[in-house]
Amino acid sequence: MSGMIGLFVGLSELVNRYNSFKKIFVNIYSWIYLLINFLAAVLAYYIIKKYKLNLGSISEHEIGFILISGLGAMAFLRSSFFSFKSSSGQIISIGPAALLTIFLRAAESEFDRIMANNDINNVSILMKDINFASASKDLPLIILASMRVLNNEEQKSLSDDILKLVNDTTATTEAKSIALGVILTKSTGYALLKTAVDSLREIYQTKTKVNLEKLSTFQNKLNAL
Repeated sequence: MSGMIGLFVGLSELVNRYNSFKKIFVNIYSWIYLLINFLAAVLAYYIIKKYKLNLGSISEHEIGFILISGLGAMAFLRSSFFSFKSSSGQIISIGPAALLTIFLRAAESEFDRIMANNDINNVSILMKDINFASASKDLPLIILASMRVLNNEEQKSLSDDILKLVNDTTATTEAKSIALGVILTKSTGYALLKTAVDSLREIYQTKTKVNLEKLSTFQNKLNAL
C-alpha cells in the first residue's frame, strides 16, 4: 500500500504537467518516473519494518507504517541537502530531488516530441484552407468562451502567444495557420479544436456562397442594363 501512495503522488505530478492520463501512458520516461516513486515508498516501508524504527503511537497501527513510509519517501525524494549558485546565476540543488528532476525532465522532453509530432500531423490537415486572418480572431474567441477551466493567467498567456503569431511578418500564412492550431490544441485538445474549426469552416463556406450569389445577382443586373 505504501507503494501505491508513491505511485499516486508521482501520477498526480505528471497529470498536473500533461493534463491528460493518455499522454502519460504513451511515454516510457513517465513509467520510469512512476516506478521510482513506487519503489522508494516500498523501500521506505521495508526499512521501517525491518529496523523497527520508533515512530511513536502512529507505529501501533499498520496504516501508520504505510502513511509514514509512503509520504516520507515522497518528501525525501523531493528534498535537497544543499544548493549553490553557478557562475551563470543558476541555482543547482544537490540531493535526491536533483536525480528525480532528471527523469521528470526526460519525461517532459519525450512527451513534447511525441505530442509535437501528433499535433503537427493532425493540425496541418485540420487547418488546411482555413483563412488565417479570420481564424486568428474567431478561433480564440470560440475557445475562450467555451473553456471554463482556463484561468485569467492561462487566457492571457494564450492571447499573448496568438498576438505574437499574428504580428509575425516573416512566416507564411499557411505556417501561421498550423502554428495557431498547435497553440490552441495545448489548451483544448484536438477533439475540441476540430469541432471549433469545422464549425468555422462551415460558416466561412456559407458566407462565401452568399457573397458569390450576391455578386452573380449584381452581374446579372448589370448585364440586363
